[in-house]
Amino acid sequence: MRLLLSGLFALFFLGAEAQFPERESSSELYHELLKASNTASILYMAAHPDDENTRLISYFENNLHARTAYLSLTRGDGGQNLIGTEIGSAIGILRTQELLAARDIDGGEQFFTRAVDFGYSKSADESFDKWGRENVLRDAVWVIRNFRPDVIVTRFPPTNYAGHGHHEASAIVAEEAFDLAADPNAFPEQLEYVDIWQTKRLYFNTSTWWIKDLEEQAQNSDDFITVNVGQYNTLLGESYAQIAARARSEHKSQGFGSDYPMGNQTEFMQYVKGEKVVKGKVLLSNIPTSWDKTEVPQVGKVINKVIAEYDFANPEASIPAIIKALAILNEAESTPLVNRKITELERLIVKLAGLEMEATTNDFLVVPGATISCEVKINIKGSTKTEINEVAGLGFIDTPNQPLKTNDFYYAEANLSIDESAEYSNPYWLNAPFESLYQVDGYEDLGKPENDPSLVLTVSLKIEDYAFSIPLEVVQKEVDPARAVLYSPVYIVPEITAGFDEKTIVAAGKAVKEITIKAQSHAGAISGILRPTPPEGWTCEPKEVQLNFTSAGETKLLTFAIKPESNPNEGLIGLEFQKEGGKAEKLQNLRVIEYDHIPTQIELSPSNVKIVPVDLNLGGVAKIGYIEGPGDEVAKYLRAVGYDVEIIGEDDLVSGSFDRFDAIVTGIRAYNTREDLAFAKEALNEYVKSGGTWLVQYNTSRRLKDDQIGPYTFQLSRERVTDETASPEFLAPNHPVLNAPNEISMTDFEGWVQERGLYFANEWDENFVPILGWSDPEEPSRNGGLIVAPYGEGYFVYSGISFFRELPAGVSGAYRLLSNILALSKSQHGGNE
Repeated sequence: MRLLLSGLFALFFLGAEAQFPERESSSELYHELLKASNTASILYMAAHPDDENTRLISYFENNLHARTAYLSLTRGDGGQNLIGTEIGSAIGILRTQELLAARDIDGGEQFFTRAVDFGYSKSADESFDKWGRENVLRDAVWVIRNFRPDVIVTRFPPTNYAGHGHHEASAIVAEEAFDLAADPNAFPEQLEYVDIWQTKRLYFNTSTWWIKDLEEQAQNSDDFITVNVGQYNTLLGESYAQIAARARSEHKSQGFGSDYPMGNQTEFMQYVKGEKVVKGKVLLSNIPTSWDKTEVPQVGKVINKVIAEYDFANPEASIPAIIKALAILNEAESTPLVNRKITELERLIVKLAGLEMEATTNDFLVVPGATISCEVKINIKGSTKTEINEVAGLGFIDTPNQPLKTNDFYYAEANLSIDESAEYSNPYWLNAPFESLYQVDGYEDLGKPENDPSLVLTVSLKIEDYAFSIPLEVVQKEVDPARAVLYSPVYIVPEITAGFDEKTIVAAGKAVKEITIKAQSHAGAISGILRPTPPEGWTCEPKEVQLNFTSAGETKLLTFAIKPESNPNEGLIGLEFQKEGGKAEKLQNLRVIEYDHIPTQIELSPSNVKIVPVDLNLGGVAKIGYIEGPGDEVAKYLRAVGYDVEIIGEDDLVSGSFDRFDAIVTGIRAYNTREDLAFAKEALNEYVKSGGTWLVQYNTSRRLKDDQIGPYTFQLSRERVTDETASPEFLAPNHPVLNAPNEISMTDFEGWVQERGLYFANEWDENFVPILGWSDPEEPSRNGGLIVAPYGEGYFVYSGISFFRELPAGVSGAYRLLSNILALSKSQHGGNE
């Protein structure tokens, strides 16, 4: 039997799983024993972070005690962000960690394919065109052959009723991978590492969203299985639905804080393929769930005896029997189940013994070749005979062969050496350029949710007479007066990182643009020359600067002037650093992603910024009032092209004094998140009536804080245009918004990214004029993406156009169109065509 690749799914780390090292109560340890007695596994499959049904994952893991995992095709990179400004790859990192935080609560595991979430998709065909059907199938088959699920459960149907092309694709992939994983002719190169695997059955986690009379059908058909996830688990002190609510609430960037439910809650599963469950039976019927059908049935007998005799007041009394089970497993033939259960039981005896370990440093960022100080502490809270034989790794070794006495902990100060050739700690899926599919070579990392820890020590110990080794992650430890003890992963980064303060530089006309660069040393004293490398048609002053850092963490802010020449081209400004006595090397930018609900993350990316020359006329508009929405950076990009932008806060909204503004812009989803806007609507309408321009950017059609936006009624919908190349139709070609101060043409709609827009209006008052019509393939024209209404002396505008994506991407046409919107009242008072 082949083994999993090293480190893929088996290692456990006791360091930085949360803010505090993990500790479990006696009842929770008993619950772990129940899981150890079960050999079944279930794989849940869907498309995005937050698609998973945490109620079923919690039920499978904590009621059935089956090993349960969620395979998400994507990391949610195309999603919105309710709590910050991360988008693209950065929000993919954030949402990956939110999934892992959810799994920490419901007990499941987490896997991914290489598919990139490119935004809303209308069909599975479109999704497969971008990802490559075989690519995603290959990844799903790999996870199935590794995880070896007895049952697969899907979240969506394999039709357009799934509501999203990615959703539909996830169900299609599940059904096809179900068969392919058992086919030796499918992806045969994988069989060097794993064996084929035949999952027994596949069910669809359906709901009344798809089957209106579901309860009636479920009662009368043997195609359905129902479970009550509202059942109470006395060991965990919650129902499965309540555990699930806490898990789902970890998807904070998506605004999925959930109610804490009470009472019965039914979930439905519908037969798709494989062996059907006989009516009245359960999902795991006719599937071995105990050790009886394995090559080592005696292991089950030992564990069942432990369960029967478990002493809740003295859980460590179970250790000798579990060591007996481990002895049997270590003598058995090596199989994925045996290897996994050895790791599971070794982890369990560590917990039962009350053994706590930490390897901590003050350093958050380290560089290859560095030496860092680390404190190692190992303590036993119980009375089980325990001996520390060796602590080793990263150039450190200590062989205390020291028995541990209760609360008399082992302590060592270690100097750890980072290898000169150590790889940087960038998320593995972001190490190569990508478009719609992450480029991941080989199989060692494929499917993994995140990197293995950067720095790891090995602790060799003996509990009773059982000798084994466990990995111990080196983490940063900080005691915060307000937040208590905080643990963070340690990351390996370049000696110097540098980045621009803007994602895109839009240069209007011949103006000189000032750019700011933040450079930081992570290696202590280091000197050299930093040099911007502008594209053709641009010059940078000064051409280079001397940098002299004296300590790690030191930061320098540098200012350069970028000037256009006769025919400047759109391109990238890069950065290189030439260390004294060395050659020039391209720099990387370091982004730190920090939130309370996830471990701190980093992202390394090439240090460059896109510069775009644009023929832009602001039409005399100078001062903009901006009402921010969540994760909203549009104001920043308005400032970058010359507008004087003032953020309108709650007090300003209450005061209703807006006369100083040439235009007011409401940020994305502001009406979904801000209660204060309801109190300002009369003043905002009066501002428009008196000659102002008010632009409201997209809001979702659900959870509006105020359903009366602007002076005239319009209806928000879920209509969108996801094809970023969709050809626009000018519905009102003579309207000032398409003509002044910038004459808009078809070329202004070239080079857009991800989509044209979302949450368009689908009904509107007769005073509105629709400006643009466009559509996705084989769909009717969507005309509510930009609607304009004159009101008094001014204009009210609703736009679902994705300015929040296009401006950071440097799409010149988006800037020109937005400038025309903001200049409506300046360019013409009254009249609409």
